[in-house]
This record gives sequence, C-alpha cells and structure tokens, in this order.
Amino acid sequence: MLFLLKRRWQTGLAGLVALAALGLTLRLFLPDVPPVGLSLDAVLLGAAIVSGVLLSDALLHGLFLLTFGDAYRQRHRELVEVFRGQGLPAILAGALMAGLGEEWVFRGLGTGPVYLVAAAVVFGLLHHIRAALWPFTAWAVYQGLLFAAALYATQTLAVTMTAHFLHDLAGFLLFVYLNKKFGRTAVGQDSNPVKDLAGFENIPTAGPKSGPIARPPRGATRRRRCACAA
Repeated sequence: MLFLLKRRWQTGLAGLVALAALGLTLRLFLPDVPPVGLSLDAVLLGAAIVSGVLLSDALLHGLFLLTFGDAYRQRHRELVEVFRGQGLPAILAGALMAGLGEEWVFRGLGTGPVYLVAAAVVFGLLHHIRAALWPFTAWAVYQGLLFAAALYATQTLAVTMTAHFLHDLAGFLLFVYLNKKFGRTAVGQDSNPVKDLAGFENIPTAGPKSGPIARPPRGATRRRRCACAA
C-alpha cells in the first residue's frame, strides 16, 4: 500500500503528512523515543549506511537472478512496471514520504529491539503490492530490519531518515531507467508469445505463411467448369 502511494506526488505528499502527523503525535505520549539528532555527522552516517543497504540489494538481486532466473526477472519487471510514469515530483514526494514520514512511525517511537523488529515487519507488510509480488514484500521486511539495526546502533533518527530518503530516491531513479530500457512493451510480451509456449513453436500464425491453403476436392474444378459450359 505504501509503495502505491509513492507513484503520484499528490498521494506521496498526503502519505508524508499523515505519517508525520501520526508519528509526531504518538511521540508526545511515549517516554523512550529516539532523538532526531540532526547534524552533518548524522547525514553523512546515513549516507554511508544507505551505501551498504544498496550494496546488499544489488547482491540479493544478483543472487535471485542466478537462482530463479526468468521467474524472478519477470517478477522484478512487474515491480518496475508499477512505477511506470512516475515523474520527478512523484519521485521526490515518495522519497520524502519514506524519510520524513515513515521513519517517524516505524523507527521514531522507540529504541527497544522488540518495537524495532515488530515495526520492521509491519513496515514490510504495508509495502505489499499484490500476491504475485510477495517476494518484494519479504524484501521490504528485510530492509526494515536493516534500518531498525541502524537506529538501534546509532540511537539517532536523523541517520535512518537520511538513509531511507536516499534509498528510495535511488530506487525510483533506477525504476525510471529500467522502464526506459524495457520500453512500453507489456511485461512478459517483449518476445514472440507463440514461441514462448514450450512445445508449440510450430503453431501457425495469421498471415500468408500461416500454413498450406486448403485445396478443393479433386474433380470439383472440372465439374464447376462443366456446369458453367452447360
């Protein structure tokens, strides 16, 4: 659901406001909340952490390609297609929603491991898109755990805010590139769909080469000529 809000700048900003308002309000009633701690050091540390998260994403992506091949490649293309048409305003709004909205709720309400792990699971589940893309829901849970570990280690919310903002910004820009690379061909249909059916490579397609033309029974032409002559 949260993923889908980031496809348009209007819904991205609405999600940012709603999550920030919820998180800031809840922080007023909770005793043990992490400080924001905004500083240059926190921003630089967040940038360093997101580098590690992105490296982890790249390694997992390569591992899944090697392990699952075309099945994973098609699912990944479906995920990329979800964000087709996402413009720069939507990209910025979605990244801000992640860094300045989601972090208030999923990392900003406590520092204990129980809260951080539970919030990471909920964080991932709320990024579910549809059943066919469930692997990326599990991946979102994993990323939530990485951000939870970063918050637990640094005890500074500005660190995970920076990391989460940069992570989503990089991801959306990558989706823009991949959508241009894939073109406007529908997912799974960038090759000949007839040849993709195993064992049916010789199915004739429409057109002049679709197969032998049915011929009339022998003698039918002669009888027709005779009838015309009569």
